[in-house]
Amino acid sequence: MARGFVLISVEPGKEMEAYRGFSNAKGVIEATPLLGDIDFLLIIEAKEPNDIAKIVIKHIRTIPGVVSSKTLIEDEFLKQFEGLASD
Repeated sequence: MARGFVLISVEPGKEMEAYRGFSNAKGVIEATPLLGDIDFLLIIEAKEPNDIAKIVIKHIRTIPGVVSSKTLIEDEFLKQFEGLASD
């Protein structure tokens, strides 16, 4: 299972409309409103990392009010080496 974190900026006044869209979007397991330059943090789960990209392009960026997005995909590789680092 792949997990992505998406930082979203929306047009002023479109926050509620965008939030409703995020809440109904495929793969979105959490939509957190934020204060500051970034308006929302989304957590998306999908079978493969490429599926996260598809969800963002097809389902998130098309939501009315979305101005920009930045997608970060969890690094599963590093998690495998927990405890192997020497002191």
